[in-house]
Amino acid sequence: MANHKEVAIFRNFAALNVKSLLYMRAKLVHLEDELKIIEEEDRATVKSKTSLPFPVHELKRSDDTEIQCRKYTEIREKLKVYNSALLQYQKIQKLTKPTSYEVGVLREWLHRPEGGDFFLKGREADTWQIDSELVHLSGQESEKDRLTCMISDKIVPWFYRRWGYRVQPVDTGEWDGVWEYSNERVAAIVTLISTVLASLLPISSMLVLNLFSDPVMRLVIIMLFTALFSVTLTVVSKSRRVDIFAATAV
Repeated sequence: MANHKEVAIFRNFAALNVKSLLYMRAKLVHLEDELKIIEEEDRATVKSKTSLPFPVHELKRSDDTEIQCRKYTEIREKLKVYNSALLQYQKIQKLTKPTSYEVGVLREWLHRPEGGDFFLKGREADTWQIDSELVHLSGQESEKDRLTCMISDKIVPWFYRRWGYRVQPVDTGEWDGVWEYSNERVAAIVTLISTVLASLLPISSMLVLNLFSDPVMRLVIIMLFTALFSVTLTVVSKSRRVDIFAATAV
């Protein structure tokens, strides 16, 4: 996984993380109630009632409020752990999901005798079987547009099975039997396709318009090419909806 970041796939333990957060939240709720009870008791017993529960220096110099100070310290430590876990889980939720093809490659290698050869036993062997909890550490999926995903996950494997195996050798080292095409090569192909489409679409629309003199037919053609342009923009880039609307409006 260190050398092949495409298969750096791990389980995020979403359900377990949520349970842990709920347990910590429940503990804090009880601590909050305990603090309120202590504050009420201190108001009823401490002479300087008007200054409770604030300011802090009044709490520190009064022996009668020692329990309240200790409770604040306990809550502060619990809150620190809870807030840290909450932010960590938020970051985990932002990790990208691996594609079904990438998960399939990893599972196939783990099961193959010349690959992983079932080196994981027992419950550990099910680590990559829960699709809903798998996350990708490379972050590449968030940068890929639809065309890149289609080429890397569909077209490249199909090409290798048909012709590519003749010129692209498989890995005979750690990932024995696995073939690999660099992301840079796929990105270059996508860039080439995108450039060609960007050049051909405007010219082809003008050529087709010149074939018709009927104004209604011309409007229909303009509408069709505008829709084609929007679809192409969605496929070859990661444009936002507002960017696509702005581009088609122009």
